[in-house]
Amino acid sequence: MPRKKSVTEVVEKSEVVEEQPKEMKMAQDDSILELDMNLEDYADFEPLPKGPYPATCVQAERRTSDKGNDYYYTVWTIHPDDYPADYARENNPEGTRLNYSRVQVPDAKNRRSITAVKNLLRAIGISTKTNVINCGEWEGKKAKLIVDVGEFNGMPNNQIASIEALD
Repeated sequence: MPRKKSVTEVVEKSEVVEEQPKEMKMAQDDSILELDMNLEDYADFEPLPKGPYPATCVQAERRTSDKGNDYYYTVWTIHPDDYPADYARENNPEGTRLNYSRVQVPDAKNRRSITAVKNLLRAIGISTKTNVINCGEWEGKKAKLIVDVGEFNGMPNNQIASIEALD
């Protein structure tokens, strides 16, 4: 039986994933979704406003792109208590999850890749006085995300512009 997909799934370099609201139910036929009111009556999703947010790294792993480039993929969570006072928590009641995959695995021939890894390690409080990089140690670390608002498939979404050390 095919997996039932949530109503809203936004997938890109930065992503926000919302769970299916309780008011919706699937009929016997998986292709039919019955709502308790008209779609027009539901409020549209609003991304977090641009700005800095404290966040926790909840996943970090080394990956390889389709072109064969190695990079670090990280997933960050912004807790709802850190939302601006005027932001509707209903947009992301469980917290906002964003991913960041712009840090290449360091290559001695590519100074840009070295600097990017050093900056990320500094931001999460890990010493750069090492010759071993274990991205598994990044999980649970906190940093300040500089969040931007972009668009994917015509829908607004949040993206991580950069990662900095907490103040």
